[in-house]
Amino acid sequence: MSSFDLREVEFQSDGVADSLTLTMAPALFHENLKREIANAKRENRDLAVLSIVLRPDRFTTAAEFQEGLIALAFALRTSLRGGDFFARISDRGFWVLLRTAELDADLIVQRLDLPRHDDLESYIVARKYDEYTQWIERLDQLHFQ
Repeated sequence: MSSFDLREVEFQSDGVADSLTLTMAPALFHENLKREIANAKRENRDLAVLSIVLRPDRFTTAAEFQEGLIALAFALRTSLRGGDFFARISDRGFWVLLRTAELDADLIVQRLDLPRHDDLESYIVARKYDEYTQWIERLDQLHFQ
């Protein structure tokens, strides 16, 4: 069990970037996501979102937890393909838009080496035929559980 309160973890943005991880602000992520859905429909292309949540119970201090978020953001920034994008969506984690089908998203998770980290959980949610609102609802249920 963590010995800190998640409210101690910095989670704010200036509307452009998250102040802690320097990742895209959530509002920009959602705008870009809507645009990607429209493009994917026109091009008959698959999309998936990778939800990554750090487990607070694996960290003893808020500072350690914040360092984990920063390290994860750096790993994503340096490992993702051009066109894929991500944002810190909550105080505990990120959403990564992947321009790929669900099966290929699994390969990306392996490439990012996420399964070996016991301090995080990750979920892939493919868009399939969902509209923006339905897709976000499914993502929220997994990410914020």
